[in-house]
Amino acid sequence: MQRMALYDTIKKLINQRTEKMAFFKLEDLKPEAKIVWLKDMSQYPWVREGMTDFTSKQGISKSRQAQIGPELVGYAELEEDAPPGFIDPATGRKHYYRRIFMLRDGDYKNYNDGTYPSEAVEPETVEPKVKGLSPGKKAQIAVRIPRSLLQKLNRHIQIMEMSQTEVVVSALSKYLDSQEDIPLIERIVKIEERLAQLEGQ
Repeated sequence: MQRMALYDTIKKLINQRTEKMAFFKLEDLKPEAKIVWLKDMSQYPWVREGMTDFTSKQGISKSRQAQIGPELVGYAELEEDAPPGFIDPATGRKHYYRRIFMLRDGDYKNYNDGTYPSEAVEPETVEPKVKGLSPGKKAQIAVRIPRSLLQKLNRHIQIMEMSQTEVVVSALSKYLDSQEDIPLIERIVKIEERLAQLEGQ
């Protein structure tokens, strides 16, 4: 009877581990401290993003890497105080869920028509605690704003002769301190304003 109970527990854990590989919540990423890439990711337009368990919070042994496969290209490391995902009832060892990034044999050959596997993400969009973006996903957002703000936005668009997208991108870039994403037209306008100020001095 005890053996059957232990078997059921182990089977349940295996199922949980398998499910975790394909599905995880943003909550699961909170303990992440670092993303480690094993390859030059500029050569990889997309990779598969998943999650599996490790007996350590950082690093990955050669034997564990061999288990995952030769096409492992990256993994997440966890913060020192990260809690275990589960404790193996057979050994008492703590296991920690961590993200992994990999490819399967023939991935780029099999997906060469603009389609991607459901777990595909762009490596450049991956950060600790942040899920990667799908390569097929358009960089587009839809938000509701107060009517008064919309009027100000439209007025600014007409005055600056910029598109709505350029104004919104510019505002977000300034708010999120991402100067490199400010549209070129606004940079030119700022330069012209500075030159005018210098000429007036």
